Amino acid sequence: MFSWATSGTSDISMCNFQVDQVDWQRQKPEWLHGFLQKTFFDSCSVHQIRRNEMNKYCIDCNASICQFCVTLGAHQQHKLLKIYRHVYKDVVPLDEIEQYLDCTKIQPYRCNRQMVIALTPLPHCGSKPDDEATCEICRRRLVDANLYTYCSISCKVEAFSRKSDDSAAPFLLLQTQEMEKAEQDSKPEKKPMQDPKPEKNPIHRRKGVPRRAPLF
Repeated sequence: MFSWATSGTSDISMCNFQVDQVDWQRQKPEWLHGFLQKTFFDSCSVHQIRRNEMNKYCIDCNASICQFCVTLGAHQQHKLLKIYRHVYKDVVPLDEIEQYLDCTKIQPYRCNRQMVIALTPLPHCGSKPDDEATCEICRRRLVDANLYTYCSISCKVEAFSRKSDDSAAPFLLLQTQEMEKAEQDSKPEKKPMQDPKPEKNPIHRRKGVPRRAPLF
């Protein structure tokens, strides 16, 4: 009976694991749409001081913020993204956003000595031959068609919305945490091993002080 119950629990957990996997493939981060709609580098209306341009994005609050909103406000412990400008377009450091978004197949660019990816397509630069690698959505030039398919985050989001098969690429939601949790739930619970109790040596106690029988 115990073996049957363990097997049934494992089958249910594996079923939940498969459902979670499908959900991950069809979902996108809730904050992503708002992020792509935001305007950056305007002056912050809350902090009317120098260098108050809103060049950060708070994922938790879905808001464009300035550096003083972080140091003097309530965003210190929130998930933040730093926004830069590259050829008059907004870009975000790759090492920051890849913690929250699947950036596979998005072409990075070098800006301020770091790799960034564009929120929206960058301007066209020069003519391109017909056989040159281009973005699947907007046809901007790409460095290598074998490595990259999209020139920006918005192009990958557009490709995600067009796909007819949820199990097919591209994907936007990072599956690491969700899949690890599902894998942990699918494993049968292991009981902690207990150290064997040491055998106690029998204790021989004295019956007391011997007394002699009285003499008559």
